[in-house]
Amino acid sequence: EDGELTYRVGSVALKAECTHLGCLVDVVPGQTSFSCPCHGSQYAADGTVTRGPAPRALGLAKVVVLDDGKVAFTKWIGEDPRKAA
Repeated sequence: EDGELTYRVGSVALKAECTHLGCLVDVVPGQTSFSCPCHGSQYAADGTVTRGPAPRALGLAKVVVLDDGKVAFTKWIGEDPRKAA
């Protein structure tokens, strides 16, 4: 438990860490988007940047359900599924 927050999207989790300077992003109430309270970056529901200064999309993590029912997040390896869409 390192305090890292994620927002679940299917079997992929978005890391709630702004790619500008590492602030934690918030879910925008009433919308399906994220906002950085520090410098104003905005992200769509899939984590792609809709307004800077963030230089790139939110990071990804793989969601794994363990045998005991607990959910774990592991390092994302492979293609970014957002690029296939």
